[in-house]
Amino acid sequence: MHHALQCGYRVIGISRSAEYSSIMLPYRYQINLRNFLFHQLDVNHDLEQILRIADQEEPEIIANFAAQGDVRNSWRLPDQWYQTNCMGVVQLTEALRKRAYLGKYITSSTPEVYGSTEKNLLENHCYLPSTPYAASKLAGDLHLMTLHKRYQFPVVFTRAANVYGIHQQLYRIIPRSIIYLKLGKPLELHGGGGAVRSFIHIRDVADATMRLAEQGKDGEVYHIAPQEEEIRIGQLVQIICGMMNCDFENSVKLISENFGQDAMYSLNSDKIRTQLGWKSEVSLEVGIQEVITWIEDNWDIVCRMPLDYIHKP
Repeated sequence: MHHALQCGYRVIGISRSAEYSSIMLPYRYQINLRNFLFHQLDVNHDLEQILRIADQEEPEIIANFAAQGDVRNSWRLPDQWYQTNCMGVVQLTEALRKRAYLGKYITSSTPEVYGSTEKNLLENHCYLPSTPYAASKLAGDLHLMTLHKRYQFPVVFTRAANVYGIHQQLYRIIPRSIIYLKLGKPLELHGGGGAVRSFIHIRDVADATMRLAEQGKDGEVYHIAPQEEEIRIGQLVQIICGMMNCDFENSVKLISENFGQDAMYSLNSDKIRTQLGWKSEVSLEVGIQEVITWIEDNWDIVCRMPLDYIHKP
């Protein structure tokens, strides 16, 4: 939303959660919020009201980032993950496909639909999800693909590497590592931190998403990922420890891996680079330092905020 407002768009934000602390809402730093409206609504329970707002505003672009996103809890309550990530998508888009004002529907998918990947994966790779979270996201994606084939529904799929940056939920690996180091708490590394990931800064993701909203080809999948080499989670934490002058060995606790945890996500992003001229701009070291500074500058607030995933049924 912050990036869209900066680009001059009028933005209507909808979330089932109330607006949180301003340090978690980058758009609240906008000098002029006349082009922004917020509604606290849930796609699973307030669909008619959401559609009334859409019919009043007639948005040309709708971007859906709503999802049940925690992998571990998806094993405990899979029906709730399918309700939001699949049925919520089905019910919303079945209504939206009949709205003539809609020019583009951006859906935020996940590389986890591929399962554990090989290096440099292309967008046409087969699907092999390993968790209820990944399977529920794929189910929603597959329905959207049928809508495009049958009704030419203007959907564009984004699948991004691990997104990070300031204002991110604190249970995610980068902010959580920084906070635990500041608190002197041992940071748990599942599977010894051996899982391989790549990390993409939120500003780069916002730029890519806006380009796809304006120029993306309907029905297509686009990977959003850096060109840098992937990194093991343990190495990532080592980098953070070095930047905060903490000893890695004394700062972590090795525990068993989560069931279904994929060993690697490695995405080839040549498609969006060549077709739309996008490129990632923020290096991992620069991005991590921004998060460290943000946490330190807001420590009085951050240290009182919950550090674990908060599930909302």
